[in-house]
Amino acid sequence: LGCTLWYENSIYIVRKAMELCLRAQEKIDKAESTLFTNVIQYISSCQQHITAQDITRFRSYEYTEFFYTEVNRVMTCDRECFRLLAQIVLSLLSKLSSGEMIMQLADKVQEIYHLSSSEFLPILFDICCTNDDSTTQLLNTVLLLFQEHPSSAEVIFEPININPHILFIFFIHRCGNSHDILVDLLLENDSGFLSYFYHYVVYTQKDIEAFKLALTDETDIYTIQAILANTIRVLEGGGFPYNTRPLVKRLNRLEEQL
Repeated sequence: LGCTLWYENSIYIVRKAMELCLRAQEKIDKAESTLFTNVIQYISSCQQHITAQDITRFRSYEYTEFFYTEVNRVMTCDRECFRLLAQIVLSLLSKLSSGEMIMQLADKVQEIYHLSSSEFLPILFDICCTNDDSTTQLLNTVLLLFQEHPSSAEVIFEPININPHILFIFFIHRCGNSHDILVDLLLENDSGFLSYFYHYVVYTQKDIEAFKLALTDETDIYTIQAILANTIRVLEGGGFPYNTRPLVKRLNRLEEQL
C-alpha cells in the first residue's frame, strides 16, 4: 500500500510513504518482493520523467527540503525522496536471495550510472550525503554489504566503480583532504561514525592493495599519510568521550602498511 503513495501529489505523503516502506523493509529478514517490483517501476518512472535539470536543482547548495519547490510537473519528488529510495535499494540488496532479482537491480543501477558516469559519485554524495548522519549511513551500509554479502555487492557495485575504499577516498576529498572533519566526527561517539571508521580501518588492513588502488591524484597516498598522522596526534591528545587507544593502535598499524 505504501508504494502506491509514492505517486501522490503531496510531497509530505510521498516522503512519509517512502520512509514507511524503508522501515518495514529493515524490520523483515528477506527482501519484500512487492517492494522490489515497485522500486524497479519507480526508478523507471524517474528515468522517464526526471530531467538532468531536475537533478541539478536537487544538487544545489541552496536547495532545501523544508520548503518544497516543484521541479517536475509529472512526478512529485525531491532530494529527500531520492535519498530514501537509495536507502531502500541498499536495504533490499542486503536481503535479496534471488540471483535474477539481483541482476535486475544491477541492470537498473547501471542504466542510471551510464547517464552520467563521470559525475556519478558527486551526484550520489550531493543527494545522499546532505549531513553527517546520512553520510555515515551511506559509507557504513556499503561497507556492511561488502563484508556480509560480497557476491551481491560486487554484482551491483563493481560495474559502477563503487566499493568501500572509493567511497571513503571521495569522502576524504569532499572533506578538503584534511583531518579536521574526520576528527569532528570522531568526537561524537553517538553518531555512528566512530563504529563505521573503526570497522573500515580493520577492513582496509585486510586488503591494503585494494585501498591503494582507490587513491586518486587529488587524494594520494601522501595525503592519506598526513591525515592519519594528524588524526593520531589529535586522538592521543585526549579530550574524547571514549578510550581512543584501540583506534589509535589500528591507525598506527594502517600507517605502517602504507
